Amino acid sequence: MATQTKTYQTSIRLTKTASEKMRGFGISERSFFMADKPFQVFLERYPSTADGSLSVALLFSAEETARLTDRANGQLAVLHCVFANHQLLVTNVTLRKAYQALGTNWQREESIQFNNSRDPVPVVFMNLINRMTPAKERSDYVKKRISSWEGYLKIQEQGMDIPDIKTGYSNLAFSHDFSRITLTGCRMGDKEWKNLRNLSVRLTGIDGDVGSVLKTKNRAIEVELNPYIVKQLREKAHALHKKEVVFSNFAALSQIRRLRQGFTNLEKGLAVNPQLDRLLFEERPNVAPLTELPQLEFHNRLNEFQQQAVTGAMSAEDLYVIQGPPGTGKTTVISEICLQNAKKGLRTLVASQSNLAVDNALGRLLAHKDIRILRVGRTESIEEDGQKFIEENVGQYWKDHTLKEITAQFEAREIREQEVAHKLKETQQAYAELQPVFEKWKQAVEDKKTAQAKQRELQSSIEPLQNKTRAFELEQRQEISQKHSIQENMDALQTAIDQAQSLLDNGHGPEWFEQQQQEITEMIEQLERAREANQLSEQLSALRREMGLIEEKRDEVMARAQEQQAVLEAVEGMKKVGSLLEVMSEQQVEEVPAITFSLSKLDMIRDKMAERKKLEAYNTSVTSAIGYVEKLLGGSGIDAAQVKQHALSQAESFTSANIDEFLEKLRDVLKNSQHIDPGVLAKALSGLYKRQNDIWRRGAMLKAADVYMEESQRAFGQLKKALCTELEKHRQRYLDLDERGLEQFERKREEVSRIERRVAGLAVSIDVPEDIAQAIADRQAQLEQLRKGQADSARAAADLEQQQARLLAEQTAFEKAEQRIVDIAAELAGAMRRLTEKEQELQSLETILLADPEAAYEETAKQLASLSFDVESLKQEQKNFPLLQSVQKQWIGLLESANEHDLDEIRKLYIKHANVIGTTCVASARKDFQDNYPVFDVVIVDEVSKATPPELLLPMLKGKKVILVGDHHQLPPLLGNDTLEETLEEMIKEGSGFEEKRELEKLLEESLFERLYKNLPDTNKTMLAIQYRMHEDIMETISPFYKDENVQLQCGLADSDTERDHFLESESIKRGNHLMWLDLPNEPAYFEERMNGGKSLYNPSELAEISRLLMELNDAVAEAKAAGRIPVDELKTVGVISFYGEQVKRLQRMIDQELRLPHLLLRTGTVDRFQGSEMEIILLSMVRNNRNERGDIGFAKDYRRLNVALSRAKQLLMMVGSSAMFTQRAKKEQTKRMYQHVLDVAEQKQGVKVLQKG
Repeated sequence: MATQTKTYQTSIRLTKTASEKMRGFGISERSFFMADKPFQVFLERYPSTADGSLSVALLFSAEETARLTDRANGQLAVLHCVFANHQLLVTNVTLRKAYQALGTNWQREESIQFNNSRDPVPVVFMNLINRMTPAKERSDYVKKRISSWEGYLKIQEQGMDIPDIKTGYSNLAFSHDFSRITLTGCRMGDKEWKNLRNLSVRLTGIDGDVGSVLKTKNRAIEVELNPYIVKQLREKAHALHKKEVVFSNFAALSQIRRLRQGFTNLEKGLAVNPQLDRLLFEERPNVAPLTELPQLEFHNRLNEFQQQAVTGAMSAEDLYVIQGPPGTGKTTVISEICLQNAKKGLRTLVASQSNLAVDNALGRLLAHKDIRILRVGRTESIEEDGQKFIEENVGQYWKDHTLKEITAQFEAREIREQEVAHKLKETQQAYAELQPVFEKWKQAVEDKKTAQAKQRELQSSIEPLQNKTRAFELEQRQEISQKHSIQENMDALQTAIDQAQSLLDNGHGPEWFEQQQQEITEMIEQLERAREANQLSEQLSALRREMGLIEEKRDEVMARAQEQQAVLEAVEGMKKVGSLLEVMSEQQVEEVPAITFSLSKLDMIRDKMAERKKLEAYNTSVTSAIGYVEKLLGGSGIDAAQVKQHALSQAESFTSANIDEFLEKLRDVLKNSQHIDPGVLAKALSGLYKRQNDIWRRGAMLKAADVYMEESQRAFGQLKKALCTELEKHRQRYLDLDERGLEQFERKREEVSRIERRVAGLAVSIDVPEDIAQAIADRQAQLEQLRKGQADSARAAADLEQQQARLLAEQTAFEKAEQRIVDIAAELAGAMRRLTEKEQELQSLETILLADPEAAYEETAKQLASLSFDVESLKQEQKNFPLLQSVQKQWIGLLESANEHDLDEIRKLYIKHANVIGTTCVASARKDFQDNYPVFDVVIVDEVSKATPPELLLPMLKGKKVILVGDHHQLPPLLGNDTLEETLEEMIKEGSGFEEKRELEKLLEESLFERLYKNLPDTNKTMLAIQYRMHEDIMETISPFYKDENVQLQCGLADSDTERDHFLESESIKRGNHLMWLDLPNEPAYFEERMNGGKSLYNPSELAEISRLLMELNDAVAEAKAAGRIPVDELKTVGVISFYGEQVKRLQRMIDQELRLPHLLLRTGTVDRFQGSEMEIILLSMVRNNRNERGDIGFAKDYRRLNVALSRAKQLLMMVGSSAMFTQRAKKEQTKRMYQHVLDVAEQKQGVKVLQKG
């Protein structure tokens, strides 16, 4: 963690304990407070103390601790502090082991200067600590979340506590393809034979593990070989003199330890990205905003989705997820991201679950000059392409690669020298020939410039004439328009004069208007008073109704008050608590503290009295028993007084049940025994004395009965008093309500009197119409009409004289406008004549101006400049030839003579500057890897779906930024060699409980990748939606699996038929076939069978059909070679896969023992094992075929398994199985629809063929 530049000044105080501890460790308080420079301290917040105080630890590194004391022996000083009264108080001082984590994500490094003043701690420093999450809380959060991943490790740990098994063998035999060996003649016990499966195998004489045990049968052990060991084993197997084998699970245990260490590192906060735990476990990961980047320059040809993925991954700050359906170019995207990182100077870790996946992911980067790959891992497990990039080989690889490049350039230099001389002569000749052409175009450009100058001169004189002409035309239009406007004004004025004169001749005078308005106004006032009187009458009626309601309410309230008074009087005479409680319930009295206290007191007294009575009964019984037992012991010689003294020497307590049980047992003994042993009686007497003593002790703690009676009476009186108080409060509330009702009644009565007086003063002298409002509106309309008429009459008289004067003025203006129009027409004609002359002169220049000599001139100039540059460049290259050849020759000599020391120096430099490191997830946790590569700028995890979360965590811990690449629509990781279902069946068979099974199911139902992909914002994820592997007919079968994504899966092949042509023609297979379903009937002859003593299934009919198909394919390839469609030396790659392991074993045995297929390159495997692989042709044996009422299609119902099965083929997919079984007899409708879609697509492509025996 980087040192902070800001320094905090803070006071700190020491408790007595802390001060003594410091002295004990040799730490001087003076040196602590008077330090010459601040301390670099790691802050780790603790959970708050019991009283809520802030708690923190101050951790000093070994270097800082050495400043305090020389007695720490490399340990770290830790000050344990709390904040008390705004002071930082040290409560304890300890030393911590130096190897314990320092600088974790739960800590914060700060620069602090301490002083011993009594000043309060700075608020900014206290807030800094307060904002930190307590380390334990954060660690517990991680531990709780990560506990759900423990199930993966528990499953892997099953049966791991097995010691190494060492034994001899008599024979070693290879399988046909050298992928397996079989050992026979091993001598072991039955228990050891049962524990062999999945153990690693080491043969004496062979370096390293040769593989792991696949199965055991008939005392023979089948071992699946590690690919890197095959060559060594084939060379040495026949010469192994000591036939000895060791079976061990050391490698598996070591791997589990690394996985657990990953958990621990995350819990301790040792992830490079401090927010990794939040990103992994929060429901909605709070990712950092993307960084805005300039437009990226891509090195590979990328489609739009790949570009989006690369851009998003480069912009993301902490986490980015890429979903890559089958064949969508995930490797291309990874290589592009690595290249972009290299350009930015970033170091990238590329990790995956398997070595093959790592080498595939790095495949496109191997030869790129900007990438320095380093492949880390066991040398023997790395693929051939990656071998040259392992640490011991990179120096030789760089030397060989560089020497090859420089030698090629050196050898090409002599040929280049001749080419340059010839090119220089040609270029100089072309320059000389182009010079006259350039001069011709140069003169044409000058002529055009002269014509352009003349054109500008003419245009400068034409423009004023054009402006003048336009001005005359505009003025002419304006004068004509003005003339028309004047004429319209004259017509309008004459009309207005005529109307005004007519109005004055026919209308009423001002006196008539005034009289009419006075009459209507008085009528409106009368109507307004009548309307007000009506409204007041309605208010009076409403008020009187309200007064009646108030009276009724008061009567009701008074009745309730009187009822409360009666209850109060009744309570005074009550003698029982039950009666009082009944009153409380009926009157809904709230149980106030006084009532609660009294009731509790009564309950307590009742309990005490009952206890006293019970103790008195016990005392009587015990005392009687003591007398009886003492009497029985009278002649036995046992002193009762001593028994009593011993019994009472130590007080004991007994429950009532214990006393009852003791007395009952004593009665049984005394009743059923004629002669009782004195020892038994003495023991019984001792028990009676102890219980009597306890009864007396408990009785002494109780009061006398009359005291309890007196207290009971007092408590009853207090209860009655409290209840009466509450009832009186109820009665008083009713009286208060009555008082408020009386006040409301009086206010209403005053309002009635006021309104009655107002109504009396509103008498009217007219007949009041029924609709007063309408009558008022009518009168107001009449009044408004009269006012308008009066205004119009006055206006007409005033305007008449003005309009007559304006008419005279308009007539004068009309005459002037007519004369101006005549003058403008004459001036416009002269201007038009001069403009025409200038335009004719300009037109004569048009031929010269329309020519374009500039383009030819510019192009010729560019050619001359280019030729001139080429001449100079070629001359310079000629000049540099001797120097370049000398330098390259020197480099060649140095590289050719490089010795081991030189190669070692090259190797060191290469490793130091390697910018892409490739390894497996688990190998990234090896100690040497952690020491050499603790931090990466970017971690890319490929094939995420095939790794368990514990495996994924290991590389993710190392990255500042993590990029996950996978597909949650494909299968989850295998557990060892088994599928989820096979593991579950094995656990059930071995007696594992239901809870363990459910835990395993839950683990593999939830995919970390799927949860992150669904919950991350769109900015931090991309789906690659264009696939390049499959023919589009095959792709159609898997498209529905991606229908819920934001984009749909598309085919990126420009022409599927051409690019994925399998070139085969046979009786069953045509070149146009790319998707086929060979349909077996759902009949007994074709049914599945179960292996003896096992759970796995196989189908003999499908085995026979696939045998026939493989022979047909082999013949079809031979025919295609003969016809020239396929190269003679090419083998057609064919994968034969099935949902069931037993079917795969029988297929492999059939291929090994029964078939000879020289034109095919075959590989078999379960669908789960084939994930991540591809072949040109895939044969899928579906196995399931039955008519069981409760049957199902087993493993095949998982859509992810079907997705993997369908997407392995590039050119041709052939499914062999019963369509009726999968589309009709599967239990779930969703499963039926899934297979029905595949069948429908096959039918559309004419690929369904119904098979019959015979």
